[in-house]
Amino acid sequence: MFCFSVHGENSVEDLFLRAVKNVGAKVLTLNGDYRWINILKTAFNTRANVVLGPPLLILGLTKLAKVTNTPLYFRHVFTAGGPCLDWMIDGIRRGLDCLSWGCFDPGEGCLVAGFSCPQGRGIHIRDDWFDVRIEDDEGGLLPDGSDGNVVLLRNTEPQVRYPIRLRARKTGSGCSCGCPSPKLVDLMPPHSVDPELLALGQELYSWTSILDCVLRKGENGLEMELVVFPGEKLPKLPFCARQIIRYWNPDTDVPVTYRFPVENS
Repeated sequence: MFCFSVHGENSVEDLFLRAVKNVGAKVLTLNGDYRWINILKTAFNTRANVVLGPPLLILGLTKLAKVTNTPLYFRHVFTAGGPCLDWMIDGIRRGLDCLSWGCFDPGEGCLVAGFSCPQGRGIHIRDDWFDVRIEDDEGGLLPDGSDGNVVLLRNTEPQVRYPIRLRARKTGSGCSCGCPSPKLVDLMPPHSVDPELLALGQELYSWTSILDCVLRKGENGLEMELVVFPGEKLPKLPFCARQIIRYWNPDTDVPVTYRFPVENS
């Protein structure tokens, strides 16, 4: 089951569609209806056992299934798009009792630059295609093990740079999984994302009562919009924030965002 909203020849969905069809698997898509209720119904009615999509969407789907008492049959989850952070994967694994894998999709069309480590957290870079640098905010190269901004370089064209809107640490070779490729660990959003918003977003999304949220800092301070489930307990919310809290509407609601929604205005 595919849960991507970007289609066409130059998309990650197209890349995965061709790969899945090549092994003879049946492909299910959302057919243009991206409402939460349609995603849930498609998963239940087809009894799909593998799902591919953005991490926050799949995490939301686990909450929706719990609240509506809808059984899902996913045993394997493949996440693409990002940032795909550790706490998102933990929530998916707990909610679906599944195995999960991920690809490093930096948002450059159908560019897949790496895959999740099978032995633990982190992403192994496809070093047959790319080199990876960890740089400081001024573009200076940082040593392995340092936290900094991720930049990909094409092996055949090192002048071609792909600045990735993520921070991470790079480890050397010798991973316990046996893969010799460089590994990125502790992936986080860039410094442009307010750390207070990041922490608040993580706290809110960890609650099964919250399906979606958007956080931003406007001219008058913190602004937040929450889509919640009726009758479910909510966390204590910031007192001084401008708040829009509304119940999930199955007739109209679609996922608020396919990326982590905490940017400064």
